[in-house]
Amino acid sequence: MVAQLTQIRDNQKERFLNLYNLYLYDLSGFLGDDPRSDGKFDANHAYVYIEKKELYPFFIEAENKVVGFILVCAHPYVPEGVDYTIQELFVLKKYRGRNIATQAVKLVFDQFQGRYKVEQLKINKLATTFWDKVYKDLTIETTRGEESIEIEGISGTHKLVSQIFDIPSSQ
Repeated sequence: MVAQLTQIRDNQKERFLNLYNLYLYDLSGFLGDDPRSDGKFDANHAYVYIEKKELYPFFIEAENKVVGFILVCAHPYVPEGVDYTIQELFVLKKYRGRNIATQAVKLVFDQFQGRYKVEQLKINKLATTFWDKVYKDLTIETTRGEESIEIEGISGTHKLVSQIFDIPSSQ
C-alpha cells in the first residue's frame, strides 16, 4: 500500500475536522478529556492549520482514499532553533500497521528539510514506539528530551517526550 500526501484545502475543512475529531477521540484515552454535549471533541483550534500559511496540513491517502492526516508547522509556530515540527499524525485504525504513517513521514521529510522537533505523550506507548521505529528505519539520530506541560482545557500536567533531529537537504 503506497501513501501519498495532498495538501488540505479550505474547501476540505469539514472532512479534515471530522478526521481530527477521531484523532481527539484516540487521544482522550491518554488525556482524559470528554466530548462536548454535541458528542464531538473540541477541535476549534484545528482551524488554524488551514488558515495560516506557515502551517502545512496534509491528508494521507492510500488506495485513492483519505486514511489520515499529518500536520507540519514552521516558524513562528515552532520553538526557537527549530525549522519544523510534525505536530499531529493520525491514521485510521483500519490502515494502521501497513507502513502508511512511516511513508507519510518520509514524504514530509523529502519536502521539508531542516531541524525538527517531534513530541509524543509519554504514556502513549504506540506513538513513542512508532517514532522510535521511524528514526531507526530512516537512520535518524535524535537528541531526546522530556518535559511536563499543561494542555488548555484539560486538567493536570502531561509528560511529553521529544526528539530533535536534522533532515539534511537531498541536494
